[in-house]
Amino acid sequence: MTDPDLLATWEAAWPQALAAWSPYIQLRRPRFLAQPTSEGEPGMEGQIAAIRMRDLTVLVNTTVVREKGLAHLALPVLAHEIGHHVHVPGSLTDSARLLAGMARILQGLPDSAAPMVANLYADLLVNDRLQRRCEIDVASVYRVLREPSGSRVWALYTRAYEHLWRLPAGALAPDGIDETTDGDALLVARLVRAFAADWLRGARRFASVVYPYLAADVREQADKGGGRATFTSKGLLDTRDAGQGEVPDGLVDLDPSETDDDGFTDDYGRVEGTRTEGAGGEGQARAPWTYADLLRRLGVDLDSAAVTARYYRERALPHLLPFPTRRAPRVMEPLAEGFETWEAGDPLEELDVLGSIMVSPVPIPGVTTVRRVYGETPGSDPARRPVDLDLYIDCSGSMPEPSHDLSWLALAGVILALSAVRTGGRVQATLWSGAGQTARTDGFVSDEKAILEVVCGYISGGTSFPLPLLRQTWEDRAADAPAAHVVVISDDGVDTMLAADERGVPGAEIATMALEKARGGGTLVLNLPDVDRYAPAPTFRALGWRLHAVTKWEDLLVFARAFVRETFAQD
Repeated sequence: MTDPDLLATWEAAWPQALAAWSPYIQLRRPRFLAQPTSEGEPGMEGQIAAIRMRDLTVLVNTTVVREKGLAHLALPVLAHEIGHHVHVPGSLTDSARLLAGMARILQGLPDSAAPMVANLYADLLVNDRLQRRCEIDVASVYRVLREPSGSRVWALYTRAYEHLWRLPAGALAPDGIDETTDGDALLVARLVRAFAADWLRGARRFASVVYPYLAADVREQADKGGGRATFTSKGLLDTRDAGQGEVPDGLVDLDPSETDDDGFTDDYGRVEGTRTEGAGGEGQARAPWTYADLLRRLGVDLDSAAVTARYYRERALPHLLPFPTRRAPRVMEPLAEGFETWEAGDPLEELDVLGSIMVSPVPIPGVTTVRRVYGETPGSDPARRPVDLDLYIDCSGSMPEPSHDLSWLALAGVILALSAVRTGGRVQATLWSGAGQTARTDGFVSDEKAILEVVCGYISGGTSFPLPLLRQTWEDRAADAPAAHVVVISDDGVDTMLAADERGVPGAEIATMALEKARGGGTLVLNLPDVDRYAPAPTFRALGWRLHAVTKWEDLLVFARAFVRETFAQD
């Protein structure tokens, strides 16, 4: 089959492949690759076909299709790729959850194991549905690809198809299948049928059956000095790189399908912070490092800082509340004051058509065309001004590293900061540790990325509150600048705020000046067993600071949610 004939045949089969799943499915036509390594499609070299989940594009490698003798099998190949969109995994989020469930079972194997096993499981589910319900001869693809021998996983996989479709032994599988492999293949077939409608729950079971076969193949490849796995050489890993270029939402929370039926959760699925009533409802979330590991297995190419920021942002979203606003004397309303000439290069929406016709019934741009000029007049309703946030988070060595373990300090900081930004406020975020060990945004900003980069960062050093930064922020603050609230999250190390700065100015004097210039109040959120027994507490209160104590870092989540409601009741 020549190239034009192949393309014509496969394009003609596309509508039928769509109709096999539903007459209402709408996908763009497949993209045919002749030289995938030069066409910007990573992972397609050697693959028969694949689906790119970020934009649901089916890719067909025509070179491999011809080499493997599959040119006449357009319908089963294309319908299979569509099935990855319609059935399994269906979306990047479910694809990630499938990987997460299997990764817990396949620990100790190479990182490539989970994506490969997830691909095999998805293929079994899709192919069985096509073969039985849609009457598409998917088995013919495996007849063409059959070899007398193959890896242990390949033998298990193809023998499972023979059980599913009641084919004689050797029709698809290699020769010499032993009784153990045959029994496990029958178990795989039963798993595929039993969990066809709830396939995420069957993922761990499938991985458990495949594990010893894959481990044996890995050892054999190592003994031989490497080499391409059977599924790679046959071009059947069509969902391995499907998630590249996109980061799915909703992966911070653990899905029940990822854990065992008895609720046991191992290190990989370790629960970080069971949510409590009043803090977002019941639920479990994965740890930051397992979230990062999951994105890596999914093929997401982001640096550690970006992954950490995304984790905390997603965890914070359910808890975001509007940040407080303050009433100004009056809201200003527009007042029409007259006309001025509208030039040809001015925005079209500024052209006053009625005013221009009143000047001349024949509009001449720049001569008879006008636009209305507005001034401002005090309205009857009070205006509201958002409150800025000046946030200081303790990041000394005793605090958790946000990229590895859940940092309640970082999570609370993200909730406060994003709440402020959402209502038009600006945020200055500062991480502080020892003297001179700080990270800070470039003043008060509304750039979420810049804020999260600081709040989710890590320093790990001594403990010395950055009095110079507090002084620099507020000593030159304009009197008409928006009000701001100063929030400090720390523990008993916050007493360094009362020490003298590098100029010898007492910290109490700087802290008082900051509150006076901020005009929005100040809160010290401290991890203390008993705030009333904390020696500096009376001093801070006398300076005008509000003290909020938490006995464990987890309570910061409750504080963050209540902060805008209770501390800043709107006038």
